[in-house]
Amino acid sequence: MKNFRQELTELINKHSIENIGDIPDFILASLICDFIRDLGEHTKQLLDWHGCDSICHPKKEGSE
Repeated sequence: MKNFRQELTELINKHSIENIGDIPDFILASLICDFIRDLGEHTKQLLDWHGCDSICHPKKEGSE
C-alpha cells in the first residue's frame, strides 16, 4: 500500500486535485488509502453479520 499511496500522491499533485478542497496531496492520498482499507474491514464485518459468504471472504469451517 505504501507504493500505491506514493503514486496516488503524485497523481493527485499532477492533476492539481488538492486545489479543489485546499487539502495537501499527501493527506488526500492517505485518506483514500485509509478508506479503502477500512471499507474492506467493514465489508467483512457486514458479511459476517449477515452470515454471507464470498470468494474473497469465505466462512470459517464450523462457523455456521
